[in-house]
Amino acid sequence: MIQMTNAELIRYAGWSAFTSAIVTIVGLVTLTLFFTLGEPWGTINDISSVVLALSTLPVLIVLHRLHCHDVPAVSLVTFFIGILAMLVVVVFQTLLIVRVIAFAQTAVVVPVAYGLFGAALMVYSYLALAHEVLSRRLAVLGIIAGAGYVMVIIGFILGGQEHPLTAIGGLTTVVCYPIWAIWFGRMLLAGRLIT
Repeated sequence: MIQMTNAELIRYAGWSAFTSAIVTIVGLVTLTLFFTLGEPWGTINDISSVVLALSTLPVLIVLHRLHCHDVPAVSLVTFFIGILAMLVVVVFQTLLIVRVIAFAQTAVVVPVAYGLFGAALMVYSYLALAHEVLSRRLAVLGIIAGAGYVMVIIGFILGGQEHPLTAIGGLTTVVCYPIWAIWFGRMLLAGRLIT
């Protein structure tokens, strides 16, 4: 079994954060192209969703390790919620890509899973703010980005893709999450966080 050192994990999580930022933007572009031009942009969007979910996993590991000593129970529950949510995205989107299931079977599950990831990001960012683990601006940006994901769920529950909260949440996420992820990734790669 291959084991990563702490430094390797942090470096991997830093690059994963960058990847998640890039595929968030790719996801917006391909979703827009899908709604205007159709396929293959929908499938490319689904693939970017899988890459996004996978790239958040190392980030969640590092976020958990940042908080597991101060608030072990809260951090562990948040970690499991975030990890399980992203694994649900990976499974459902992969099944959609290989055409085992139809979009209708992912239409609620995947946004809810992303919303749970957003809730985890909000909790970790709040803890970072409360315990001064990250800069105030980065922690607040994480809370806002996470809230964007949560707003998407609320919008879907209240009225589906057409609900204003879905659009507002999506826009908030697409603007704030990549900035947060790049900033967080830079901190990890610069060695400014100790887990």
